[in-house]
Amino acid sequence: MQSAIEAPSVDRAGHPVGPTQEALEFPGLFRRHVAMGSTLFQPGEPRQLYRVESGALCHYIQSAEGPYEIIEFAFPGDIIGLGRLAKHVTTAKAMVETSVSVITDADLDRALTNDNRLFFRDAEAGEREFDYLKNRSLNVSRPPPLQRVANFLLAIASINASGNREPLIVKDDVSSGYVADQLQVSLDTLAMVLLSLRRSGVVDVSDNGLRILDVAALETVAAYA
Repeated sequence: MQSAIEAPSVDRAGHPVGPTQEALEFPGLFRRHVAMGSTLFQPGEPRQLYRVESGALCHYIQSAEGPYEIIEFAFPGDIIGLGRLAKHVTTAKAMVETSVSVITDADLDRALTNDNRLFFRDAEAGEREFDYLKNRSLNVSRPPPLQRVANFLLAIASINASGNREPLIVKDDVSSGYVADQLQVSLDTLAMVLLSLRRSGVVDVSDNGLRILDVAALETVAAYA
């Protein structure tokens, strides 16, 4: 087990502080030291939750076009690594010498019961992942409409599964103008694509929304349409 390295840190006002008593008592699995300028996690790595014990982290995301967008700064007591996907889609880098505790989903659930700020941060992380998957599906050399719609449906199914919802039911109105705008297709084209997927037995309409009937076929369409 790696011991904690207690290094100077800063609070949200920029003042040097050490780890709080609450942080010291938090039952993390083990401590991890992150040197200044080093990365705690980055896109593509298995998702892991951490609690900052000392130091400070810069949490940011990089768009497909290249610019970085700062999401937040994490200080002692903050939980970072929130999300529902199996892998991180953002990056966390140490601004100073930093120590974190590895925590579990059960630890997060307990913390969510009495931390409203954490609740909203967790919800924002889920929305950020959805936007990431949606943008990734649209930025692959502008695939044909059928492939774009298939990738969009698979992205929603992935978010549903990670959020303990029925993964094969798409409750949103996928034939709406909003979805057409997001996929950069006309409403008529979107309607034709959905009709084609229904006639092929890939999807169907149910009382609860659009139901994905054949995930394997949809994945094939998404990859090779």
